[in-house]
Amino acid sequence: MAVFGVQAQQTKGPFTKTDLFTLNREELFDGGIFTYRIAVDADEIIAFNSCNQPLVFLINQQGKILDEIKIPYEGCIRNMEFDEFDNLLMMDNEETRIFKYVRRTKKIEILPYNKPEDWYKNLNHFYKFFEIASIPTYYNNPDYYQDFYKTRFPYSYNLWLNYQDGFIYQFAYNFIKKVGNRKTYLALKRSDLWFSDRLSNKCKPLLINLEKETAVYFDRSLTLYYEDFKSGLLYTWPMAEGHDEAVQLDYSTNSQQKKIWGVSTFDTTHVTFAVWEVK
Repeated sequence: MAVFGVQAQQTKGPFTKTDLFTLNREELFDGGIFTYRIAVDADEIIAFNSCNQPLVFLINQQGKILDEIKIPYEGCIRNMEFDEFDNLLMMDNEETRIFKYVRRTKKIEILPYNKPEDWYKNLNHFYKFFEIASIPTYYNNPDYYQDFYKTRFPYSYNLWLNYQDGFIYQFAYNFIKKVGNRKTYLALKRSDLWFSDRLSNKCKPLLINLEKETAVYFDRSLTLYYEDFKSGLLYTWPMAEGHDEAVQLDYSTNSQQKKIWGVSTFDTTHVTFAVWEVK
């Protein structure tokens, strides 16, 4: 696989993007469509999977492929994230199983996925000891699903954990809610809710700064958002400009929660990986 050192930088508002490396698209995607999942561990090793082949590539920050994980599943991965011990969790798109790649043994364990809380409880001890079912949630109406989203559950969560202080946040329609860091959900104060017309339960939370009251998130319009809830300022970074093919992108933070990793550019032959830092 060809690797090209790029290290180009670009700044827009609070975002500074640094291109890291470029890889051949064919090996990563096996000639298929541009749809993928990405996760990053504490040592900044990137896990990358596309729908077109049952492999997860582990790639370092210089673009060297360290390992290829064969997963017992043909199809798209719905969620992929490292747990607090840097084992890789992957959920099948039918929401029936969680595949856990154990780094120490390099073996895959299959965990049951019976309700939406199960995903979070497998990620870390903060979720495990929080009664997630006590969090008021939203319900899914199958009569109004959009083509890109299906779920077998009548309700769901969209949670983000601050590893530094243990606070849990929920992204929902038009607001972000600070859930807390106790065992069960407590009544909200007005300051625990941040409102925005751009938010929905389909947004992917990436970074939250409680002191500055800012959040970075990614949505289905393929745009990164930085929103300042004190001043009302909004900065965007469109992710698929100049591309005609239908794509589904993904972006990830790791447990340090200081950077965002993803794909910055791609064409028919190459894929460039990048990291975004937010001031």
